[in-house]
Amino acid sequence: MLTNRLIKRGLSLLGTAAMTSSLLAGTAFAEGESYEQPVLDPHVKSIIEADGYQFIDLNGNGELDVYEDWRQDAETRTEDLVSQMTVREKIAQMQHPTYLPRSDGKVPSYLEEWCNQEGIGMLLIRELSSVESAATNMNMIQEYAEGSRLGVPVLVSMDSVHGLSYVSGATVTGHNLALAATRDKELVTKLSEISRDEHIAIGVRMTLSPEADIASEPRWGRVMETFGEDPDLVTEMVTAQVVAFQNGSDGLNSGSIVACMKHFPGAGPQMDGKDTSPIISSEETLKTHLKPYYAALEVNVASIMPYYSVPLALDMENSAIGSAATLQDLLRDEMGFEGIIQTDWGMIWAIQEALGTMTGEEVSDEEAILIGVTQSRVDGIGGESIRLIDQMEEFTNDGKIDEEILTAAAKRIVKAKFEMGVFENPYCDVDYAVSFVGNEESQKVNLEAAEKAMTLLKNDGILPLDADAEQTILVCGPRAGDMDSLVGGWSSSQEGLTIAGALEAYAGENTKVIYEAEDVEKITELAKDADVIVVSVGEPSYQHDPPWGYDTLEIVESQQEILEAAKASGKPIVTVVTGGRPYILTWCDENTNAILEAYYPGAQGGIAIAETLYGLNNPTGKTPIQFPRDMESVNSQEGDVSFDLENPLYDYGWGLSYEE
Repeated sequence: MLTNRLIKRGLSLLGTAAMTSSLLAGTAFAEGESYEQPVLDPHVKSIIEADGYQFIDLNGNGELDVYEDWRQDAETRTEDLVSQMTVREKIAQMQHPTYLPRSDGKVPSYLEEWCNQEGIGMLLIRELSSVESAATNMNMIQEYAEGSRLGVPVLVSMDSVHGLSYVSGATVTGHNLALAATRDKELVTKLSEISRDEHIAIGVRMTLSPEADIASEPRWGRVMETFGEDPDLVTEMVTAQVVAFQNGSDGLNSGSIVACMKHFPGAGPQMDGKDTSPIISSEETLKTHLKPYYAALEVNVASIMPYYSVPLALDMENSAIGSAATLQDLLRDEMGFEGIIQTDWGMIWAIQEALGTMTGEEVSDEEAILIGVTQSRVDGIGGESIRLIDQMEEFTNDGKIDEEILTAAAKRIVKAKFEMGVFENPYCDVDYAVSFVGNEESQKVNLEAAEKAMTLLKNDGILPLDADAEQTILVCGPRAGDMDSLVGGWSSSQEGLTIAGALEAYAGENTKVIYEAEDVEKITELAKDADVIVVSVGEPSYQHDPPWGYDTLEIVESQQEILEAAKASGKPIVTVVTGGRPYILTWCDENTNAILEAYYPGAQGGIAIAETLYGLNNPTGKTPIQFPRDMESVNSQEGDVSFDLENPLYDYGWGLSYEE
């Protein structure tokens, strides 16, 4: 039976009964009006009473300050809190460093320094080995923060670009490219709502997503994170994610997590596909790449992240992170964005690298900091050393940084926290989180998405395979036995069935499944006794830079040798493709019997692939990008223009079905 404490914590998490969303979003305080008392559960500071209600004495002065009064609106509370902050505390609110919990469970001393002594505003957390570990870490972080001078909670974030991806055992979906293949906006919305609720359950209130880039350059390593190359589809899906993450289109509330949309002003057109190279969109094509952002502003996206790259249509010298033309003239003034500008990780490096490359001039740390803070005027600064607080404080005291800039940034950050109600109770219930995150119903939806993403590129009639037939299936290729190759990058390790494991698990008693990863001699020998060969090709899990290199989409030699060994056997071949870019599959199209494109399908991907190959799932996915016929056509296309491959092997929207 749940304890009273758990019941209270669960109600607080869900924003029901004990506290209404209108309260936490900031209903104005009126004398004589009655209010519903929210559940308060301070771990460090004391509860004080006023007007018959309870409040947390966050600054410990024994009095009810305006910012401690949950009856006040978010704007009023923000003004009062920031007015009490020192220069250093305002600077600390802008800091967004990264915390990786230790595998031995010990807490590094710097975490208390960051959250308690310095009072940082935000914290990125990654590599969480379990739901219990995740929730426990969040509570520890917030206890440190509550004990700080003003008791301001930390806005904890995650690079959760495909579900609660950095928590082992959570609902980890396919990457956006796979979701785009479903063409199912309602399913994407449902997955995003699951992700939002799992974030809240463990105490994470900001996701560094959605990814709004348009995949007009097929070589770019981060195509996997996009919804493909159709600007309309990208806009539709990204907008759906923003609304789901933030629990509505009217801004943040108690049921929200902050959606941090990236990478402004549209990083899809990376020059020659090389990550962090200049964004080559022209003045005309920039309008297309900005389309998802304009749509997201209509539904009040709370945060936007500029990229490392130089946006040539806006600024010929500086990274978007350090470009006043990009962030102030365009994003703030022209587009009217009033939320948090959150840098990508490494502001100082990005500005130095961009200016050094484009102008040939060496840029000092001080110059880079001042450009980012005083010219582009970012709010959240990601991934820098905590010693940046010392430097920024010194520059402010010397008159190099106007304190009003710091005040404006601190206000945007703490206002988001007030709007979500985290000042009243930033904690999560560990038991509730363990019971909720990654639950069976959520995983069913995740499997449905993986099933709908399956895209059948070719089939000469060999598929579906008969799982009950008396046969031997040889499965080969290194990706077939690797769970990470299904989940993809930006995630912790996940449990689940690999392609080979799922094919074996779903096979009838008369079907024998044999797996050999990449020993070509063994594959050649095993192929002699096989009835069907399933060859898994594609890139392993990665983040920025693709393992095969940004300058090619050709299948690597080691995997080509496996394909050719299978072909030499004369047996039927099914090619299963996993990965994050549109690989050149011309040889496979000409020499194998069927090709199933699975993208990075997520933690349920192995099951979805097996179900599809055995006919338990009818493939209905459609390609969200063009698949090139050769590298010549790739090298000839315009990187900032969609649908411009000459004579693609598989065009946008291609996909077969067993029922056709």
